[in-house]
Amino acid sequence: MRGGGRLIFWAVLAGAVVVLGVFSHAFLKAQKAKTKEDAPAAASVDSDIRLTDMDYTEVQEGKPLWRIKAKEAKYYEKEQKTLLSGVTLTLFMENNQEVHLAGDYGLFHTGRKDVELWGHVTARAPQGYELQTDRVLYEHSAQTIRSQSPVRFLGPQVDVAGTEGRYDLTTATISVEGEVRALVRGFLWKTTGGS
Repeated sequence: MRGGGRLIFWAVLAGAVVVLGVFSHAFLKAQKAKTKEDAPAAASVDSDIRLTDMDYTEVQEGKPLWRIKAKEAKYYEKEQKTLLSGVTLTLFMENNQEVHLAGDYGLFHTGRKDVELWGHVTARAPQGYELQTDRVLYEHSAQTIRSQSPVRFLGPQVDVAGTEGRYDLTTATISVEGEVRALVRGFLWKTTGGS
């Protein structure tokens, strides 16, 4: 009897484990189906238009203003925005010089014609200057490139870093603010007057 009691115990335990497994499987399957129902439909979060190898140039009165190239672009008509990946932006300045920006991702605000870039952003300005940061905003109406993330401007004789920066395209001036550190190579101090 003792051996038979053990056999019954193990049989009941095995049956309980099987029943528990069946109910667990059914419960998890029901939860998964409920999660799918709660998720927004793909059409509501997907873009209206998707392009690969996008290349767009904005032209005004026959002159190019800027050019955006992206490996992928997703346009959202309702928001008037285009989400970009693998982005380069070329700004054509009045003096026939160019500023080249690049970032992992971008957002083109089609109504305002502003462009945000983020992820390993670099900007190359005339005379060999380069900006390095995590995020920038090109403001079309103001003709500025600004970053509220830590920035570093490198040039032939300077290396300037700060918590934010701005480049004015019309005046070709750079400003850096917040905890500014600068290294100027080949700079000589010269004082005049005095005894």
